[in-house]
Amino acid sequence: MASFPRPENQQSQYKYDVFPSFRGEDTRTNFVDHLHDHLRRRGIVAFRDDDHRDLQRGKCIKPEILRAIEQSRLVLVIFSENYASSTWCLEEIAKAVECKDISEGSVIPIFYKVNPSDIRKLRGNFGRNFAETEKTYTGDKGVINRWKDALTKVAELAGRHLKDGNETQFIRQIIGEIEHKLGPRPSYVVGNLVGMHSRVAKVVERLCLGESGARCIGIWGMAGSGKTTVARAVADEICGQFDDGCSFLANVRENSEKKGLIYLQKQFLANILHKDNVGIKDDHIGANLIKKRVRDKKVLLILDDVDKMEQLDKLAGDLAWFAPGSRIIITTRDKHLLVLYGVNAIYKVEELSFDEALQLFCSKAFRGNHPPAEFEELAEQVIGYANGVPLVLDVLGSTLACKSLMEWRSALARLKEYPEGKIFDQLRLSYDGLEPTEQKIFLDVACFFKGKERPYVTEVLDNCSLYAVIGIKNLVDRALVQIVDNKLWMHDLLQEMAWEIVRRESPEEPGERSRVWLFEDVCHILSKNSGTGKVKGIVLQSGDRRTVHLNGESFTNMTDLRLLDIRAILLSDGFKHLSNELCLLRWDNYSFKSFPPSFFPKNLVELHMQDSLLRSLWRGEKVLEKLKVINLSGSKLLTESPNFINFPNLERLILKGCKALSHIHHSIGILERLRLLDLGDCVNLRRLPDSVGNIKSLEDLNLSGCSNLEELPESIRGLDCLEELDISQSAITHLPSSFTSLKNLKKFRFCGSKERRQNFLRTLTVVVRSALKSSRPCLASFSGLSSLTELDMSGCSLLVGEIPSDIGCLPSLRSLDLAENNFTTLPASIEHISGLRCLILDHCKNLEVLPRLSESIVFVGADKCLRIQRISNPFIIFTVPDSGFCFFNCSSLLPQDLDLTLQQKYSLPLLCYIIFCSMEIFPGTYVVSPCLQCEIPEWFSYQAVGPLLSIDMPPNWHDNSWSGFAICASFRGINCCSCEDLENAHSILCGFYADGNLLGPLFKFPIRFVNSGCLWLGYVSDTQFQCGTNWETMSNHIDVSFTTNDPGLKVEKCGVHLVDDQSESKFKDILVRCGSSLPRDWVGIYHDLQRPRELNPRNRTSPIGRNLSNMNAGVMSCGVCETQPSLYTGGPFLARFDQLPGLGLDLSKPI
Repeated sequence: MASFPRPENQQSQYKYDVFPSFRGEDTRTNFVDHLHDHLRRRGIVAFRDDDHRDLQRGKCIKPEILRAIEQSRLVLVIFSENYASSTWCLEEIAKAVECKDISEGSVIPIFYKVNPSDIRKLRGNFGRNFAETEKTYTGDKGVINRWKDALTKVAELAGRHLKDGNETQFIRQIIGEIEHKLGPRPSYVVGNLVGMHSRVAKVVERLCLGESGARCIGIWGMAGSGKTTVARAVADEICGQFDDGCSFLANVRENSEKKGLIYLQKQFLANILHKDNVGIKDDHIGANLIKKRVRDKKVLLILDDVDKMEQLDKLAGDLAWFAPGSRIIITTRDKHLLVLYGVNAIYKVEELSFDEALQLFCSKAFRGNHPPAEFEELAEQVIGYANGVPLVLDVLGSTLACKSLMEWRSALARLKEYPEGKIFDQLRLSYDGLEPTEQKIFLDVACFFKGKERPYVTEVLDNCSLYAVIGIKNLVDRALVQIVDNKLWMHDLLQEMAWEIVRRESPEEPGERSRVWLFEDVCHILSKNSGTGKVKGIVLQSGDRRTVHLNGESFTNMTDLRLLDIRAILLSDGFKHLSNELCLLRWDNYSFKSFPPSFFPKNLVELHMQDSLLRSLWRGEKVLEKLKVINLSGSKLLTESPNFINFPNLERLILKGCKALSHIHHSIGILERLRLLDLGDCVNLRRLPDSVGNIKSLEDLNLSGCSNLEELPESIRGLDCLEELDISQSAITHLPSSFTSLKNLKKFRFCGSKERRQNFLRTLTVVVRSALKSSRPCLASFSGLSSLTELDMSGCSLLVGEIPSDIGCLPSLRSLDLAENNFTTLPASIEHISGLRCLILDHCKNLEVLPRLSESIVFVGADKCLRIQRISNPFIIFTVPDSGFCFFNCSSLLPQDLDLTLQQKYSLPLLCYIIFCSMEIFPGTYVVSPCLQCEIPEWFSYQAVGPLLSIDMPPNWHDNSWSGFAICASFRGINCCSCEDLENAHSILCGFYADGNLLGPLFKFPIRFVNSGCLWLGYVSDTQFQCGTNWETMSNHIDVSFTTNDPGLKVEKCGVHLVDDQSESKFKDILVRCGSSLPRDWVGIYHDLQRPRELNPRNRTSPIGRNLSNMNAGVMSCGVCETQPSLYTGGPFLARFDQLPGLGLDLSKPI
């Protein structure tokens, strides 16, 4: 679903919506995990800290837990039998009673299989547990009374009691109560939504959401009329109906000019695919990629502020690109663009009525809906002058707020000087009311910093003596600037007004203006030497680099230049002068070997000279005390670093890719404020000075790719703040004995170095043992790195025994990358890494056995582990949200090696599990195993040879008893080509048709490589067929097709089974019969099976599947194949065995 930026003024004072207080051993692995999943899906932010829930009695509660209670709007107390066994739980409930007004409903009790009276009276098992806690508690006895009082008060509140009922329905009731107490969700729309309801309704009416085809509408109107606001409000209203994704591409005109169409194409695909860093070489390829990726997805796309047909061509093509049910909304000032594109309807944004305009204006000017009596006449004059334009009312209302009657009359008299009523003249009034420094900030933001991070802009402008903190705050208060996602924004009209103000400084000569940002104007100034002392800033960030011929005196007369950012210009000739008043200098591809001799910018804060030809920085003593950032990355001719005595306050030093750099000046040790030192890919660097250990504030040290750097100095023990260290692809083979002194180190990477790196870990063990003087052979190697969260040892050619066996002693480790190594087994102690969530073993071609893993594991990747034969506990993955196994081409994995001794019983129950659970709260489960016979299971009531199947359904099959279809297809690869990425994957698609019309979407399952038979099983919920379906008049004859996008994939057989009350009862019996042999983690599903299903395919009011992002699930079994997860996977409970070709589940027979 789309994620639109929240304005700053809508941020809650609370960090969390809900704080759940619970006893982990009673509820975490079933009830609380499911509750968290529901909360997350409903957009409710809940505090979660699983690490503390099961600690022993007597341990002190973390302060951050108590702070989280204070920072939560609601506290959800989940009473269970062992709740009172935990002093932490008792402290939480006591804290909740102290800091929350329980009479206002801010504390919600949930009685999970306990009697409320047992809690109030401390009797039964609950009372006995409390008595045991009281007996063993050694602290202040007054705390016991505090706990008792809190238990009594909360237990007396009206709460929900689960005795032995359906947990899923119970959780839904809790969610409903929480949503009611939290109130309406905040809108993503910035500003007062006066008159918005009727306008949104008209747009939604034109969208015809009930129709099955793709549809596009345009929102057209003048600048400032509210087009974007209407579009955002519509997106808020309907985005939940688009399970495949929503994308709001804001400021298309501006972003296409500054960042290019490729930037917008990437943003669109990232929003839809939920995948960053989509690779696009040019906008033609990007357009084709969009066409391929959205043709089977029901999406909502909003293109905001389009001004050229090319933008539509490259981002939306035509409606044929999009899957049925998709909707496109285009906002523009140009109606002709909408006609050319062929939109289905156009909505012209209506001007605000007098009453609406009065309400909006008064909300800004008077903080109410009506003006005071003495201001009524003047307020009517303002409303008449604004002529229904929301932006003008917003700006003028903010400008006139808290002003006297005389000031109002003066302001309105000023407005009368512009009888033509141009928007520029109206907005200029707000600009003229600013203080001089605020005017400069406003013009700088409009010309240079719109869309930039607020801290960055504040720092730059503060160093230009503009007092940016208070100045920006005043601009926000006057509605001239907005803060969205901590970035500075302003409306187009305000920006155009600012540009016009600058242009009017000198209509004919840009060199006489204070700010220059257009390429033509910059070229004119530099080539004609027409710049003057009036020029304060030149910023040009165009994506196209062009060569400009400099006059030697080009910068000579611009003596007051503060900002110079010309990263897009390649200069062909030299120049003699640069302004010494510069605060920011960014000049990518600087084509000269040095700066002019007279250049001494005492106010310089940031220096960015990426990919320059500089050989060195300043010569001699030129102290730049304000300089905080030096970025010379990619400067291949730079041979030496500067003398850092000249830059005592440097915070970031980036010399990445300076391949000629041979040494770092020893004065680097004086940089007490340096936080980042990036020396990556400095291939000629051979040593670091010992003084580097004096940089007490250093947090990030990057030495990756330093292929001639062989050692770290012993002095690194002094890097007390170091959190990230990267020595990958370097020549370092020995760590100093002081390495384990880095107590705050969180991320350590030393992957893929030279061949002698394979001895690295043995050396590490010896060095650390020596440092700690420990005789323990295992504990010594990693024991000093208690803060380490990420460890990357990939590509080190490690053998068995070269990973220290005490790796399980890393308490904070979350991610471990061991890819591309040569070991056959892993240390057994890996099971004891209690917080490990991600384990990467890709291309460990000799790995034979995967040992048991911690229950915290979320993802295991083992692509191309050709010899892996055994996985000790594969079903551990079922207990963890967002989890998955990803085993590609593990051809040695045999069925008996998976510890699945009851495979015959796991196959059909797994599909039953999908039917009952996946479509409700779990998006999908996939299993891959050899299935050479590829027989359709007997229990599929409709079967056919080939890819087509016709079904004559029984009368009234679509009544309340129907809940969906189980579907199955066997297919075989014939001369298929291997594809390395999902963009080029083969696919199998399933479609349902009635009366020649497609019901719901085409269900697509991409497959990267197949060279033997595959059997795919899946389930399609009834909720997939709700769009525009008239069930009463629809024919009982349904056609089902299974097609592929490649002639090399042949569908041999297919099957469909109608899932209704009768079949659900049979499936339920299967699950109950198999209960003793299924993994214990599945036991929670039985609660979901204890209630009748209430599905109504006509009105879709079922509690199952309502407002969910995914209703598909599937099981696949296949031969030696590489099958990518379905496009519908990725949710909170994903047990992906999609790359286990040896799993061997026989899905052909019923239990």
